[in-house]
Amino acid sequence: MEIANKAGSSAERKRILRPRKTIRFANGLSPLRMTGLGVGALVLMLLAFTAEAAATTYFVNSSTGSDANSGTSLGAAWQTISHVNGQTLQPGDSVLFKRGDVWNESLVPGSSGSAGNPIVFDAYGTGAAPNLTGYYAVPSTAWVLVTGNAWKAAVPATYTTINFCLFGSVWGQKVAAVSSNLTAQWDFYLANGFLYVFSVGNPQTFYNEAIVPMALSNVPVMNINGRSWLTFQHFLVNWFDQYGVYVQGASDHLVFANMESDSMIPQGTQPLGFYVHESAPGPGDLKIYNSESFFGNKSGAEKKDAAMSFLQNALATVDAVSAREIIDPDKFRDGISKIIDGTVQCLNASTWCKQLPAKPNQPSIQ
Repeated sequence: MEIANKAGSSAERKRILRPRKTIRFANGLSPLRMTGLGVGALVLMLLAFTAEAAATTYFVNSSTGSDANSGTSLGAAWQTISHVNGQTLQPGDSVLFKRGDVWNESLVPGSSGSAGNPIVFDAYGTGAAPNLTGYYAVPSTAWVLVTGNAWKAAVPATYTTINFCLFGSVWGQKVAAVSSNLTAQWDFYLANGFLYVFSVGNPQTFYNEAIVPMALSNVPVMNINGRSWLTFQHFLVNWFDQYGVYVQGASDHLVFANMESDSMIPQGTQPLGFYVHESAPGPGDLKIYNSESFFGNKSGAEKKDAAMSFLQNALATVDAVSAREIIDPDKFRDGISKIIDGTVQCLNASTWCKQLPAKPNQPSIQ
């Protein structure tokens, strides 16, 4: 995880490795004891108890929900994250996303919780974690011939920018938005709600693999801006070209647990799984539980090998400079390239859930 503390015109970045822990839940209410409390104090306590009891649980289901629903039951779930973003949630409320469902949208909470009553974003049901992702495979039946070797397919209305498009395992080349610029295999662009690609015949046949325009370009998948007392857990966040989880503004008292935030889009030193960028002094209470932030979904042995390779190449380059061997430009470029590759892997830190035994008041980690 990378944290940027900003003060004046200068910025200082720090990386913090958080220990693995489990989420701590607030203890239950203690018995009310009448020990000389004044009427005013009693009224305040009753109001606080009533406010806590009034907390609402909302459900979100991308496959069968509707934003016209109340959202307050499984059979009346909301459908879109944009609808969730537009709600004024109250401290203690919960928003639960259906496991196994997918959203090509960014989650931007519009409300804050309070001490002891955070707003909770979590999962419900069984199966895979709710997936907030930029990955959207164009249906094979959506392609329409424009002219010559130019084809188009409609994309969701939320698409305003597409900087990356995956053709099977090959990243395409974005060109200016004119069909005459589609001159070679893997050329693409977005215009007027359509993805345009070069193809000799139907793209489904020509490429024979999924064509995937990345939905979340230049936006964080989870954007927490000036909000506090929020808890997020059991989410999969992936295929983004900027930030998976982005914390900014005067945000504090945040918990991220049992989440995976990872991306494979080749955007320089980005994408970053978790990023905190606030004005000094920054958040004083930001917790990441049951997570790991190193080298994506690689195995332990692969992580060790990658780290050792990174270190060895760094030392080799330092030795080459000391010995004045840098006169060999190819060797120098090769060393620098490997160091940069290792740095990119580090910066593309991700977290993913760990299978641990369930504890009281805590769902199993999946």
